[in-house]
Amino acid sequence: MKVFLKALKFLIKFALVFMIFFIWLRYALGSDLQAALIGLPCTFILIALINLLTKNKKEALSLKSKEEEEARLMFDNLIQNKNYDFFFQLAKSRHKNTIKKRICTIINNAEGKIMIYPYLKMKPLDKDSTLAISISANKQKVAKVVICAQKIESDVESFCKNLAVDIVLLDQYECYQYLFKEYEFYPQQAAEPSSSESKFKQILSYAFNRSRTKGYVLSAALLLAISFFIQQNLYYCIVATLLLLFALVSMLNSCGKTKVKTIF
Repeated sequence: MKVFLKALKFLIKFALVFMIFFIWLRYALGSDLQAALIGLPCTFILIALINLLTKNKKEALSLKSKEEEEARLMFDNLIQNKNYDFFFQLAKSRHKNTIKKRICTIINNAEGKIMIYPYLKMKPLDKDSTLAISISANKQKVAKVVICAQKIESDVESFCKNLAVDIVLLDQYECYQYLFKEYEFYPQQAAEPSSSESKFKQILSYAFNRSRTKGYVLSAALLLAISFFIQQNLYYCIVATLLLLFALVSMLNSCGKTKVKTIF
């Protein structure tokens, strides 16, 4: 059954790409037979190139998308519960000499003191908050500060270079990659998915839903059929091509391990 569905998917994709070639070759050459004969090898070549270029990226993109969602849910859960203790327990799982403060955690190891500072707020980490954290770190004479935040403002990284203490910034996805996965230590529960998805994403999801593939194909076929009877058919070629591209996107719409760096 899987083989049949895979073959059917390939045939549909092949037909859509071939129709695009056929529409424009027919318009340029004025011959249906020539358009079909030239369009067939062109379609095979294009699909082979697409498969070659996307073969190694599909799984990686799908995995990253899933991990980004998991990272968001996990960090949302930490923020909602103000779970500062989680980062202490995470550090303690690898480093015995770990001290818990009210908000931050201090690790004593060969590098010196390392402060883990969870910035558990919904708003992005800004320069003022970073400066306040660095002042606190200086008072405790730490060698490095690891700030874990849901989001980080774009100018904070360059701002950190001017501070006396060494600061490592981790957003929610980097926390997931470099801490949770590396330490194999995860928040116990994830928050429920939020309903804050942007309207633009909702529109795209609606427009390119797989169920709309058939409608786009039928509309394109109708326009192509009409173009046989209309002398000035450039309009039909353009619109039919767009509809076929929409059908391809809708049909394909679906919803390597990142190199780990040592944080502490």
